[in-house]
Amino acid sequence: MSGRAAAKAPKPARSRKVSRGWVRFGPGARRWLFIGGFTLALLVGLPLAHALLGDAGAILLGTFAFGFVVGRMTMRR
Repeated sequence: MSGRAAAKAPKPARSRKVSRGWVRFGPGARRWLFIGGFTLALLVGLPLAHALLGDAGAILLGTFAFGFVVGRMTMRR
């Protein structure tokens, strides 16, 4: 075989794992995992923000986080 023929030979197909990351969960499970993770983050994050930043910082952080979640839940897919 010449160098050109060997270079144009098709590469063997790579096997793809389907169960990688979020793909293995259905859309309903992904939604509830997001809600659960976000709720847990707020239960830890807001008291921590209140301790470090005070009332105004915690309110601003909570407002930003709530806007993020509402935006994620209402975006078009």
